[in-house]
Amino acid sequence: MCTADADVVFTNGRVHTVAGPSPWAEAVAVRGHTITHVGRTAEVLAGAGPRTRVIDLDGRLLMPGFVEGHTHPILGAFLGHGVDLQVPTRDDALAAIAAYAEAHPDGVVRGFGWRVDMFGPDGPSRADLDRVLPDRPGLFFAIDAHSMWANSAALAAAGIDRDTPDPVPGFSYFQRDRNGDPTGYVLEVNAVLGLVNAVEPISPQAMRRMLEGWLPSAAEAGITTVFDAGVPPVGGDQASVIALYADLERAGALPFRVVASYAIKSPPADGDFTAVVEEFLAARDSVTTELVSVDVLKIVGDGTQGGYTAWLIEPYADRPDTTGSSAFTEAQWHEMIGLFDRAGIDVHVHACGERTVRVALDAIEGAIGRNGPRDRRHTIAHLVHVADADAPRFGELGVIAEFSANWFSADPDTVQNMAARYGAPRMDLLYRPRDILRAGGRISLGTDWPAAGYFSTHKPLDAIQIGVTRQLIGDVDAPVLAPADQRLSVAEAVHANTLGAAYQLRLDDVVGSVEVGKRADLIVLDTDIFAVDPHAIHTAQVLLTMTDGRIWHEAPGLSAATPR
Repeated sequence: MCTADADVVFTNGRVHTVAGPSPWAEAVAVRGHTITHVGRTAEVLAGAGPRTRVIDLDGRLLMPGFVEGHTHPILGAFLGHGVDLQVPTRDDALAAIAAYAEAHPDGVVRGFGWRVDMFGPDGPSRADLDRVLPDRPGLFFAIDAHSMWANSAALAAAGIDRDTPDPVPGFSYFQRDRNGDPTGYVLEVNAVLGLVNAVEPISPQAMRRMLEGWLPSAAEAGITTVFDAGVPPVGGDQASVIALYADLERAGALPFRVVASYAIKSPPADGDFTAVVEEFLAARDSVTTELVSVDVLKIVGDGTQGGYTAWLIEPYADRPDTTGSSAFTEAQWHEMIGLFDRAGIDVHVHACGERTVRVALDAIEGAIGRNGPRDRRHTIAHLVHVADADAPRFGELGVIAEFSANWFSADPDTVQNMAARYGAPRMDLLYRPRDILRAGGRISLGTDWPAAGYFSTHKPLDAIQIGVTRQLIGDVDAPVLAPADQRLSVAEAVHANTLGAAYQLRLDDVVGSVEVGKRADLIVLDTDIFAVDPHAIHTAQVLLTMTDGRIWHEAPGLSAATPR
């Protein structure tokens, strides 16, 4: 193979290929948007031309760009505006809201990041908010992005009172006191988005400005492909929001490729799931570019353990009167997945509770039996707890298990709230990716940013470290989340966040590994994360990010020779 026309060559490095003839090499050549050679430095330099840029890695690590198997860039950029509520206690959150409101005296006050462990089992109350924010609406998203804390002014502005029906009774609803009045605790996406749209609707143009402001952070984190697992529907139109990615691509400002999802959160009012297929196909047809596609149908299968809306097999230990719920009946699960599968559509299921996992696997198994063999890439995401009997079924059915590894730590939310929700022995059986790997299944990783239980991050390196250590970042002696044998190796975690996620998105023949003929989606790190203490992985800096052969981020000091 000839590298004479190479645009860029990387030499003298540690190249982790993830796949291909060898897991390690030392040099890579790129022409246009394609990797043209992977091998030794002498081989690459022998073919470098006069206009080739030669980047001397000086022993640094080059690897594939990160493929995020589940994240929310538009939602994250939107939620990132306002007061940061990732603080230790309720009183700290209230103080932060008061300070922010004083510094920003006009308009709706928004924020993100409060955790359920700040409050009792009934969740937050508008009465607390009213004391620090009495005269204008306040809308504050929980760190799991599935619930909201609203004050009285916000509820009044939206016209929500004791007579307001819950959007999905028992699943997405307004928490109420003994008199039937809303407490200000709003659970699940249907109710949350309805409140936001009533109080402060956000235009697609505003969404674009927020997203564009965040994009450099993605490049700095080494992200070259994302699966957007659900956009905030402005005016109920998901396609117009997804199209923001295509707009940015046309403007030359999109630093990663995007596979977007079209989401279904509850059954259609008329119960006709064929309309969902038609809506999905219309969205796919309206938004298809070189870098952007709408190829997955997202099913919001349940909620979260924090709000008792994750659907469990056995009751919650601290609320034995409930197992949580799903917006769909079991019959509807089988009907919709069978229909989507028959249409050739890959589904991506939000499943925090183990009953949602089981019902989704049952529905997929039924669809396979009815619809016959094909190359399926169905995925079930989050997987807080998977029943022992269901772990082998991922491999048997060819279903990808998507995890948010940054949730895998023994943090206060997990050891307090999750432990209370599950009780023994389930509390020591959370997040078990290696059980699925051992049984022959595939896993992928994605941060689910901005959603989290305790630690919200968009950086894959943060998530990889927690997946490897099962400890909170910052303390090498921090408790290890049980079961400790579920710790991933660095190679397993990197594979899941590159080629594993690329397989999930049907991009494994395009990206996810450093191989000849694949797109040049590459990153350079200042630290060999395969060689250092795993507790230092998060300190690695991304020195260069290249997507499709174009450099989007380059840190000062990266050794680079002048053109030959």
